[in-house]
Amino acid sequence: MVLALHTVSGQVSDVSPKMLKHPHFGKYLVPVEPGTKSYNSEMYKPGTVEEKAEQRATKSFFGFTKKDNSEDNIDIEDEN
Repeated sequence: MVLALHTVSGQVSDVSPKMLKHPHFGKYLVPVEPGTKSYNSEMYKPGTVEEKAEQRATKSFFGFTKKDNSEDNIDIEDEN
């Protein structure tokens, strides 16, 4: 058995490894580390595995959206 997160409900439970490769259920199950707890259903935003991976790419460690700092790194020249 594999511990997996159901990306629609936010619940974590043991599932068969076959379920992770299933054509339908594989879209909604993500393997997680042992000890991972289920999310609060009122605060959890459902989605597919692809949507969750995309969200993780744009979120920082604390869940805040990362911003592009390329404009902050512009060199300002002296006008002397």
